[in-house]
Amino acid sequence: MSAATARATRATAPRPSWRPRLEVVPSPAPARSVVPFLLLCAAVLGGALLGVLLLNTQMAATSYEIHDKQVALNRLDEGEASLRAQVEQAGSPAALEERAKELGMVPAEDIRFVLLADGSILGAEDEG
Repeated sequence: MSAATARATRATAPRPSWRPRLEVVPSPAPARSVVPFLLLCAAVLGGALLGVLLLNTQMAATSYEIHDKQVALNRLDEGEASLRAQVEQAGSPAALEERAKELGMVPAEDIRFVLLADGSILGAEDEG
């Protein structure tokens, strides 16, 4: 067999089916950087921490304000209790009698009642 015959045989011979067909594939896309994702995560975490800090600060300020209002309310309650005690003391019979004597009033000797229906006086002794 000559070289020309071997070449002709090879050219006309069918290709075996076990060989894969080769195709041109595009090159893989370059890998994306993880830096933007990490920056986004850091920004979200920082924003959440800042939000929690602001909320905590506002809650503490409100707590102090509530405490101050409770102290003021307690002072007002004490003042009200003191005023009620003064009113009750001033309205007692002994205090009223003392105040009446200071104003020059004298106790009634005898008690009389006027009946409005007929204009008569009850409890009046017959004078005369």
